[in-house]
This record gives sequence, C-alpha cells and structure tokens, in this order.
Amino acid sequence: MKKFIFIFALLSFITVCADGQTDSRRLSYTTYIGTGFSMNQPSYTPFNWQIVSHYHISQRFAIGAGSGLSVYEKLLIPLYASAQFYITKPRRLTPYLECHIGGSFATDREANGGFYLSPSIGAQFKVNRKLKLNLMAGYELQKLERIKKQEDPYFHTTFKEELSHHSITLKIGLTY
Repeated sequence: MKKFIFIFALLSFITVCADGQTDSRRLSYTTYIGTGFSMNQPSYTPFNWQIVSHYHISQRFAIGAGSGLSVYEKLLIPLYASAQFYITKPRRLTPYLECHIGGSFATDREANGGFYLSPSIGAQFKVNRKLKLNLMAGYELQKLERIKKQEDPYFHTTFKEELSHHSITLKIGLTY
C-alpha cells in the first residue's frame, strides 16, 4: 500500500510540474550510437547502441528509461533509468547533462550482466522543429560476471570472473 501511495504521489507531482510547460511535446525519443576508449585490462573497445524515451517535466529537466546493446567481449543489454538536465534554456545549440543508471543482462549463458552507470555531458543542435542532433562525451561503468574454464592434462576447474569495464565514451544521436 505504501508503494502505491508513493507512486501515485510521484505521478501527481510529475503531472503538476509538466502542466506549466509551454511546449506541447512532453515525450521525446533519442537513439545513440557510440564507441569509447577502454581504461582497464583486459582492454575491449566498447560499441554502444541505445534508445531512450524521456518525459519532459519542464523545459530544462527530463526523466526517462532506456535500453540498447553494449558490446565488450560479450553482448550485454542494459536497462536503465535516465535523467537529463539542460544547462541553458533550449536554443539552437543547448548544452546538457545526462545520467543513465541501471543494470544489464548478458545474452551468453556463461555470463551475467551487472551494474550499469553512464554519466555524460553533451550538446544538442536543433536541426528543425522536430529533429535534434546530439553529440556527447562521458564515462561508462559496466560490470560483468562470466564463467571461466581452466583445463590442462592434470587439472580441470571452473570459476566465476568478475569484470568492471571502465571507458570514456563518445556518442552521436538523434532526438525526435
């Protein structure tokens, strides 16, 4: 019952805040594609594709959820909550901060996903009334657990290996 009351109060608050918004479009969708520079060993160059849906609470703040694909040595599917803050009022070129936090799932049976965090800073360039181009740079932390097997003529063992991938990411995206 407490969860229901909390969710109802939160949704009511979001509705009240969004009511004063001048733009009639409250939902936006962004898709990103990117890569990065690995900061750990073993080093894997990540590849990312993401899609995020944002609900604009005001002109400068939006919350949402997203998913996509992250490829390191294994394919991972992150699922996360997102918050976006525009540093200035929306113009032709608008700088913003964005943070994704959540978890990921591995597609391989011998791997498990884990914690996912991706704070970033970017700039949004208005192409036309409905389309915006995003350029962003950030940090990404992706935890992963996988099963490793070690075999030789005298010894056979299986163990879990926990990895934390840290990378500096560069992404380009479209918001519509």
